[in-house]
Amino acid sequence: MNRSLPISDSYRGPIFDAIKLQVVLGVLSLLMLDGGDCAHISGAALLSFWGGTAVLIWRHPSNPTRFDLQWTRFGYLPVLAFAFTVIQIVWVSKGFRG
Repeated sequence: MNRSLPISDSYRGPIFDAIKLQVVLGVLSLLMLDGGDCAHISGAALLSFWGGTAVLIWRHPSNPTRFDLQWTRFGYLPVLAFAFTVIQIVWVSKGFRG
């Protein structure tokens, strides 16, 4: 039984670039002295990014578009910005932060 993923080799570079970017931003978010809020938001963004990227790769496994490759490489940045905005708004509206 072949257990390898049948995806295009052109995903390889963007996936490793995304991992490098996430390691750097993850370490920086862990170094913030805010009680772990930044790390929680970064973790939520990380999970949502890889969930979306998995769906994207599942939809176009053998012939990725240019957008697919760019999203895989740099998509964590807009997801992270969106997560910070939305989660801060929710926390403030619930009275957790302010």
